[in-house]
Amino acid sequence: MVTHGNPQAALGDTEPLGPNTSMGHRRPADWAIGQWRWLVQVTVAAAAFAWVIGLFAGGAHGAERVLLIVSGAVLTAIAAGMPLWQQHLATAARADAVTVARSARAAMRVALEDALDPFVHLVGRLTTARGSDKVRLRGEAIQLAVTTVAALAGAQRIRVCFFLLDEGPPRRLHAERFAGRAGAPTVTFVEGTAAGAAALRLLSRGGWTYLADTAQEPPRFWWDTERSYRTVLAGPVATPDQVIGLLTLDALAPGELAQVDVTLVRLLTDLLATALSI
Repeated sequence: MVTHGNPQAALGDTEPLGPNTSMGHRRPADWAIGQWRWLVQVTVAAAAFAWVIGLFAGGAHGAERVLLIVSGAVLTAIAAGMPLWQQHLATAARADAVTVARSARAAMRVALEDALDPFVHLVGRLTTARGSDKVRLRGEAIQLAVTTVAALAGAQRIRVCFFLLDEGPPRRLHAERFAGRAGAPTVTFVEGTAAGAAALRLLSRGGWTYLADTAQEPPRFWWDTERSYRTVLAGPVATPDQVIGLLTLDALAPGELAQVDVTLVRLLTDLLATALSI
């Protein structure tokens, strides 16, 4: 359910994540989630053997007859009980899933309230600010955005960076703020270079791109000379009329950003773009 790049087209050249893309990994079906793959076969076999044993039990005597009757009863219990057991497990799993979903929705509402309230307050102040106050408030909006995304991402040692677009010429993206893991980004993306062209191309496409493992899918551009991070998520900070910058998320372990809520990240970047365009 995650859109990856590929070895020939990595960060800056991948197709963007769709609007409904989730980045979680699909879990294999098991007894508690879906039907056991051998349930029908085992049930049919148990019922068939129970019927056959019943035929032999009719002509048996003594201890042999008792053994056959008991065996038939056990197989009949398996044939009838296995589907009921599976249904019980599936029902319990659905109930647990509903509880988890409700808890997740409640947590998301709290997170959104905590994230949106400071932004709404900042946007209100920006509409009336002038001169140096507006510059200061825009800086606060950027820092609030990267800090909030880093806090809500849920990954270990994540780093969130915001690159501001300078229209030039030449056009360039330079690191403005970062939050999360220590270590500021060290690269500026300049139009006319390979890395700059890839970064600007990502902005022009207007979508978000995710790479699960940079060792398997090397990106077209890096924002650290050490290149130590292994998973990345990047996308534009833009209004419908203006591209303002680039937001990146990176983590040290492969696939560590798989559970990031891209919808929430997009919402926060949209709010940041609105604040910076005032």
